[in-house]
Amino acid sequence: MNLRSEEGSFTVEASLLLPIIMGIIMLLLFFSLYTYQRTMLLQASSVTAERAAYNWDNSHKGTNGDYAAGEYDSLYWRIGEDGLLASLFGTGALNGGVKLAVPASGVPEPLPELKLKQSADRLPANMTGELVYSYGLTSRTVSIELKRMLQLPVLDGLLEDGAAPVVTTQAIVTEPVEFIRTVELMRYYGAKFKNGSKQDSGSGTGMDKQDAAKMLSTLKK
Repeated sequence: MNLRSEEGSFTVEASLLLPIIMGIIMLLLFFSLYTYQRTMLLQASSVTAERAAYNWDNSHKGTNGDYAAGEYDSLYWRIGEDGLLASLFGTGALNGGVKLAVPASGVPEPLPELKLKQSADRLPANMTGELVYSYGLTSRTVSIELKRMLQLPVLDGLLEDGAAPVVTTQAIVTEPVEFIRTVELMRYYGAKFKNGSKQDSGSGTGMDKQDAAKMLSTLKK
């Protein structure tokens, strides 16, 4: 046997390189699946948040924003269930909202939770997370957090998030008509409060903050 013969060297080299090449290919494949998964989560969360914010003014709206004539939410539902207007008069939290787990189950009670559920029901069943509606004096937002759909254990130790992508998106609720109505309401009661403070000092007539809170409590019923 000639020790200097090169016969079979290709086979040996191939047997050494093949596992490395296959490992690289598998890593690229799993990374592609991870990227696709994260992109799908981002797309789904963005669409869901935007849809919820767009349809926020009317829970009867369909996916394209249309609704049957005469189907709309109560004019004063925001006082009792949204809580934003009530917070201005000391009868509710200044910053609040509702949360809804995804996938949603059960029958939602508050109207904001129903609005979130209508958007969450259109998500694929293999997506989990949470939908949140929050309000404050300056803005009202709908945000959603979605978690992974697949498990990729090969990348657990290679990626910062452990191959378990979590995406969060947010959409701002804009209702121009409701904004104008709220501003006019605040101006009206601002003047009433001013007159009420004058009445306390012995001049002028008006109502105080407690009277306004009682009126809001009546509208909730």
